[in-house]
This record gives sequence, C-alpha cells and structure tokens, in this order.
Amino acid sequence: MSMRGIVPVAALAVAALTTGRWSPAEPGEWPLRVVTVSGRAEVSRGSASGWSAARLRAELEPGAAARTLQGRLTLTTASGQELRLATLSRIALPEAGAIDQPTRVRLEAGSVWVAVTPGSPPREHVEVQSPVAAVTVRGSGVGITLGRDGSVLVRVHHGAAECTGPGAERPWHRVLGDGQELLVPGAGKPGETRKLSRDNLDADWVKWNEEQDLAGGYGGKPPGQ
Repeated sequence: MSMRGIVPVAALAVAALTTGRWSPAEPGEWPLRVVTVSGRAEVSRGSASGWSAARLRAELEPGAAARTLQGRLTLTTASGQELRLATLSRIALPEAGAIDQPTRVRLEAGSVWVAVTPGSPPREHVEVQSPVAAVTVRGSGVGITLGRDGSVLVRVHHGAAECTGPGAERPWHRVLGDGQELLVPGAGKPGETRKLSRDNLDADWVKWNEEQDLAGGYGGKPPGQ
C-alpha cells in the first residue's frame, strides 16, 4: 500500500481518538457520563447494587441511578446534552427505548436542570418522567422540581418544553415557551401556563445553570437579563 493510502487512514484513527464524543454501549444517547461532581454525590449501578461515591467519567447504563446529598452532580448524554442535579435530588435511569426516542430519566426527588443544544434532533432530546407528568426538553434550559407533596414545577428559562400527563394515555398536554412555567399538582390536571417567577429560594441555582448554559452553547441570556 502506498503512503498516499495510509495517511488518510491514520488521520481518521487520530480523529477518532481525540474526538470529544464517545461511542455509547447502548443505542442512542447511552450511557450517561458523570462530568461534574461538587460536594457529596452517589451513583448506583442497579437494583442489586448499593450506593457509591460518584466519580468523574463514570458511565451509567439504563437501570442505574444517581443522587446528591450535599452538592451538585452533572451527567451528560453521548451527544452532549446535560442533566444537572441540585442538592438532595435523585434520578433513576429506566430501560433504554428506541434509538430515535428521547433519553428518558425518572425524577424521584429534588430538582434537575436539563440543558439541550438548540436545533438538536428529537433523539437527542431529554424526557424527565415523574408520577404526575412527563417533560420533554428540546433546545432549552429547563428546571424541573418534584415537591414533597408530589407536585411538579416546570420552569422554561429559555427554549421550549412539552409537558404531558403520565403513562401511555398522556391525558393532557401543554407546550411551554421561553419564560413560562407550569405547576402540576400531585392529583388532577394542571392549570394554564403562567409567567416564570424568579423567587429568591433558588437564585444561586438558577444563576449557576444559566452560566453553564451560556458557556456550554445551550443558549439563554446572561444571568439577570
């Protein structure tokens, strides 16, 4: 083989080794990877596995779970979409769906911020499930909080999100745009969407996520604008 034929192959090999993405073991966006650990956070590899300290670059397959005790944790999908857990939050990773479907996670406690790159195809979107609602995030920065009373608060800080009732029936449907929020009660259907309220209780959390979104290319405006 001539050197002319070898060089392109070598270049491709180097590109494969140095690319920022990785080849997922599961179809679609799996596995999720731990990219930020601040404070105390833990992961579980499955129902038969206990909790252990979250480590950078650890990979979580369907059936795993992650939680924060004191601090924050960021997970990223294979295409670079992010899920950021606030303090005292927990998510579980259900079994992987079809390759053309959004990445699905289940919010079991606390708050998660989902950041999806604008213009991403549907298979790179993220769906956050809860007992009362399913929230599909696309090209957005969206905060989702599961209250102790079972209610879910969805806040679209930039971009858009689709909220539906739980299960295959999807008994109701709401589309939220930039600067809107929706409160889904623990029982019954939600009301109408309303203007996003910025309370002081989560100001630091929101500011940090907005800064992360801007730095990571997920869109949005500088905090406070």
